[in-house]
Amino acid sequence: MNISHEDFQKARRISRAIQEHLEQINQDGLRSTDIYPLLAKKGLVEKDRHNGLHFRKFLKRLKENDLLKLIPQCQYRTTKTEFLEWYFYRSRVNTSKNETLQTEERNLIVPDISEDGINDLIEKAKPHVAKLPKIEKANLTPQMLEIRLNYPRAYEKWTKREIEIMTKAYKKFNRIDKVAELLERQPSVVRKKLTNL
Repeated sequence: MNISHEDFQKARRISRAIQEHLEQINQDGLRSTDIYPLLAKKGLVEKDRHNGLHFRKFLKRLKENDLLKLIPQCQYRTTKTEFLEWYFYRSRVNTSKNETLQTEERNLIVPDISEDGINDLIEKAKPHVAKLPKIEKANLTPQMLEIRLNYPRAYEKWTKREIEIMTKAYKKFNRIDKVAELLERQPSVVRKKLTNL
């Protein structure tokens, strides 16, 4: 399981948000379920009804690829049942590690436009997404409707027009989370669709 440049950038954004939060509240030893609402609110991780399932899977992928150092605040413990518990502590800056990470960051593919620029483009493209066909809510299960509270276009059929919007947006933004925000779909679904293309 490889970590993409986008995952690397996502990990660094998550790290900064966690560090700021821990410094603000002046507290350490928070669990992933404590950190998840903050990250979901900032749009850094995908929202879910399991209080951070996608976030924990992302941490596990980093660990499996020996890249948990990208979020130096994160530590894990393995329970007797081989379950991982994630904890977060304020990071103490390690210069040599920091220099290595900055070198890696310089090698990343960084979008040509700023976060504000991306948000402006999303606002301009939203009317095109609003024109896409929609299925009747009566055809959705209660669980589907619950997911739609966070992702209004979840479970919609993919049209050629939506795929065109998605691919253009991804080429411009180079960020799946922002493409998912535009399409009002789960980032994991958008990632899968892009991969399949």
